[in-house]
Amino acid sequence: MKQKVFGFHQDRQGDWVAELACGHTQHMRHDPPMSIRPWITSAEGRAGFIGTELNCLRCENSNEDDSTVRSYRVATAVKAACLQAAIAAYQQAKLSGLCQEGAWDLALDAIRSLDIENVLGTLPNGD
Repeated sequence: MKQKVFGFHQDRQGDWVAELACGHTQHMRHDPPMSIRPWITSAEGRAGFIGTELNCLRCENSNEDDSTVRSYRVATAVKAACLQAAIAAYQQAKLSGLCQEGAWDLALDAIRSLDIENVLGTLPNGD
């Protein structure tokens, strides 16, 4: 089942992991010759991959009930949106010359003003 990439994080070993709309994750390693993904090594490359659809085998093989899957998708989408809003606001605030405390306040305000209806509208499969 195709699922959109909402974000990335690093695991304990430092490998990059894609966070999918369904709440599942997939490792994205650049480990030639086994896997060739040079884009994963840069922030710009990872940012350009957000929104791309990946095939989620865990969803295809899942026997979780629909309400559990939907709840997980909603939580994952809200988490990703909060992180994206906070990071963007913080970076913009720092570029504008605000101090650490001011940048943090703007990041929190970005989360508080997040349009949840819009976030929920990005969920796949009509969730």
